[in-house]
Amino acid sequence: MEKSAKKRKRNTRQKAVVYQVVKDSCDHPTAEMVYERAKKEIPTISLGTVYRVLKELAEEGKIKEIIIDKQSRFDRKTDFHHHFICKGCGKIEDIETPVCRYTCRKVEQKGYIVEEIEYKFYGYCDKCAQKMCREIG
Repeated sequence: MEKSAKKRKRNTRQKAVVYQVVKDSCDHPTAEMVYERAKKEIPTISLGTVYRVLKELAEEGKIKEIIIDKQSRFDRKTDFHHHFICKGCGKIEDIETPVCRYTCRKVEQKGYIVEEIEYKFYGYCDKCAQKMCREIG
């Protein structure tokens, strides 16, 4: 027990920095992105530590892990929302929509218990769409 207490204490600053990096990020960073940003605060932090801390934070419900194109990204927002992913530049944007809540209610009326819902919208952001239009026309 004493060993695990020491381990938690030793990682407190690392965990706090990783958490703050995700909370300050609007771009749904990968673990590698979080690592690069956290190194500015703690130059000795390892990528393995960042992966472990991100997993802990997600398990604790402090951040949300989302999988996009088979890659984990980390979201500071844990409330009910969806994502738009640009196929051109890779931008990920939060989308608030009531559509899913309606669908969820319909499913629950059948007696099912819904624990999580995630919609992902794929397409082109406004900048990439304008660029495509200029290239075509």
